[in-house]
Amino acid sequence: MALPLTRESVLEQIAGLGYQPDRLAIRELKRLVELLEPLAGEPFIRMEFGVPNLPVPQVAVEAEVQAIRERDAQRIYPPFDGIPELKAECRRFVKNFMGLDVPLEVCMPTCGAMQGGFVSQYLGVRMHEGRDTVLFLNPGFPVNKMQARFFGLKSDSIDFYDHRGDVLVKAVDERLARGDVGAVIWSSPNNPAWISLTQDELDGLAECGNRHDVLMIEDQAYFGMDLRTDVFQPGVPPYQPSVARRGKTWVLLLSGSKLFSFAGARVGLMVLSPELATRSFPNLLPYFGTERFLHAFIHGGIYCSTAGVSHSGQYALAALLKMANDGDRGFLENIREYCARAAWLKACFLRHGFQLVYDNDLGQPIADGFYFTVSRPGLTGPELQLELLRHGVSLITLGITGSCRTEGLRACVSFTDASRFPDMERRLAALAAEQEAR
Repeated sequence: MALPLTRESVLEQIAGLGYQPDRLAIRELKRLVELLEPLAGEPFIRMEFGVPNLPVPQVAVEAEVQAIRERDAQRIYPPFDGIPELKAECRRFVKNFMGLDVPLEVCMPTCGAMQGGFVSQYLGVRMHEGRDTVLFLNPGFPVNKMQARFFGLKSDSIDFYDHRGDVLVKAVDERLARGDVGAVIWSSPNNPAWISLTQDELDGLAECGNRHDVLMIEDQAYFGMDLRTDVFQPGVPPYQPSVARRGKTWVLLLSGSKLFSFAGARVGLMVLSPELATRSFPNLLPYFGTERFLHAFIHGGIYCSTAGVSHSGQYALAALLKMANDGDRGFLENIREYCARAAWLKACFLRHGFQLVYDNDLGQPIADGFYFTVSRPGLTGPELQLELLRHGVSLITLGITGSCRTEGLRACVSFTDASRFPDMERRLAALAAEQEAR
């Protein structure tokens, strides 16, 4: 069998795996594509995974090797609140590129931004009695929603598609006023829409968090990757926009995976509001054995879930942060590569009858970057996903990201370099011709 595959053959494989064809999770889609590729006889164009796929800066490799050879990093447990070198460089990083001055004790490593979101959601709903709901500003990372379900938490959402600027802030404020929300979580730059919240919007969200004493979880896994604004001149504005500039009840999640292409060690960072860190919440005591927020986060969250983060990986991430802090901008070449790929791929989809779903960023076109979103008139998201799978292209539906735009799909550019552009052109052209003939 060659491309395009028959609908029946794709649906047969989905049924054999026991998956729901209209709600394929990311890793389910990965497994499905592994079974479909032998039927197609050629590699798929893989756009479902938000996984970096560019070389790691050599400074990280050298630092990790040195940590293993000279620092006994494989023999000794890491400090679960972070090695001193990493905490110091994290503090410099948020000072240099966010304009925030925070103490060392609120900077700590997590197993990727994902663990930071996991622990933060649970602490947020336990800060005050009777707050059992997480508010997601959607669309967002599907796994964050899985984490809420894991804890048995309730969830609600507000979608960026028709909530931006003052409208967004007003909607969040009105929702928090109901008194059942313990935490709000979002990403900016956004996965999957690639919108970027402005500092005015984030200031408004900060005031909402302050007013209602709700934990505001800002996922900055794609820190600085909206290259419309260069935030990487150390200590020089403009700085990366953040809820932390005006907020009192925030947690900032950072990742080594995307900005530095350092995914394999699963090491990220969490920076906690200094004001929140020292506060005590009686309702934390039965869940964490302490009322103090920072102690609960470290000992009741990080320690009991992973007992720390890869020792050698912490040294590597410290070296990457130092590189950026010292003004070495070489890591930005990887980000520029993602932007170049996105520009070409978006244009290719548009040439063949697709549309961008999230196509507006407060009056500006969506930036080129790690993700973008597409739809095709007349097809639902799952239907379009099936047609693209038949033609050897894999994307996830926006439905699993919590988006209200269920006609759309998310595309990630990380595995689609220029060598695959001719294949993409042919496959989308074939899909378009087939759709027009129906």
